[in-house]
Amino acid sequence: MQADFKIKRITTINDTDLIKALDIYLRTVDEDAVTSTTQIRDYIQNKYTDRRKLYFYILYSDKKVVGFAEYAYLQDTEMLFIDYLCTCPRNHTYFYMFYHMLYEDISADLKKENFFVRYIVTELSLKKNISKEYIDVDSNYFRQLLSAEQFRILKTPYYQPYYNVNNELSLVEYNLAVSPQINGMYPHTSVDKVFYSSLIKDIYINHYSAWYEKFLDQNKVRSDYNNLIEKVISELTEVKIDDISSVNCSLFLQGLCKQVNIENITLKKRIKKVIIQTFSLIIGLLLSVVTFFLCYMEYNGSFITVLCAFLTIVASSISLFQFLQERFR
Repeated sequence: MQADFKIKRITTINDTDLIKALDIYLRTVDEDAVTSTTQIRDYIQNKYTDRRKLYFYILYSDKKVVGFAEYAYLQDTEMLFIDYLCTCPRNHTYFYMFYHMLYEDISADLKKENFFVRYIVTELSLKKNISKEYIDVDSNYFRQLLSAEQFRILKTPYYQPYYNVNNELSLVEYNLAVSPQINGMYPHTSVDKVFYSSLIKDIYINHYSAWYEKFLDQNKVRSDYNNLIEKVISELTEVKIDDISSVNCSLFLQGLCKQVNIENITLKKRIKKVIIQTFSLIIGLLLSVVTFFLCYMEYNGSFITVLCAFLTIVASSISLFQFLQERFR
C-alpha cells in the first residue's frame, strides 16, 4: 500500500477544501483551545500585516483532505509557533508527515526574506478532571508524538489566554513545549529568565494580542495582555527544562500516567513546597530529640539503647543539612 501526501497553503477563503479542513479542526481541537472559524477565515481573507507571519495549510492524503494547520512565525525571538496541527483520523503517520512537510515549506518561505527558525514552540494543556487526570486529548496526544521530535517542556508559569462570551480574558494553565533548532535547552537545566520573558512577550503581544485587536477593543486587549505578562513574570521562580521522551506511553494519552510530573513551577508552588518540607523536617528533628531524651531518662545501662537514640538524631540532622544545602545552593 502506498499513500501520496501533499500540503497546500491556504491564501483565500474561496478555497473549496477550506470548509473540510476547518471541519477537521473543529472535531479534533480541545474545547478550550478553539478559535472562532469566522476569525480564522477573516485572517486568511484580509492578510493583516503584523510583526508575525501567519500560515494556514491543508494536508491531503491521496487527494483527500485529512488535516488543517495554523502556524505563526514570531520574528522577535525567531520562533515558529504551532497554533494548530490537526489530522483526522489521529494518526502517527499523518502527524509526522504533516509536521515535517510544514516545517520544510515554511522554512523555505522564511529564508526568502532572510528569516530563520531558532525554536519551534507549542502549548500543551494541563487541564484536569476531579480525579486529577489530564483530560485534554489533543495535548496528551501531542505529548506522545512530540517526544520523538526532542521537544522540551518549560516547567514555568504559562497560561493560554482566550476571550469568553463576555469578552473577558480567561486563562487556562498550560505547558510551553520547545524544540530548539540550535544547540541548547538540555533536560534538567534552566533557561535564562530574560530569554523566557522575551518569549512570553513575543507570544502574548505579537501573536495573541495582535490577533484579538482585530476583533475587540484594541486598547482593552493590549492592556489585558500587558497585565498577563506582569502576572506571569511575578510568578516566575525558575525556568526548569524537562525532557518529555518518558511520556510516550498509552497511559499518558488517557491522562492516567502518575509517574510523570508535568506541572509548571510557580513562585507560589515553590513556597508551598518549601514550607511543607521545612515543617516536616522540623517535626522529624523534634521527634528525634524527644526520642533521645526519653531513652536517656529510661537509661538502664544499655549502650545499644542510647546509641539508637543518638543515631536517630544524627540521621535527622543529616536530612536537615541536606535540605538546607539544596535550598541555598
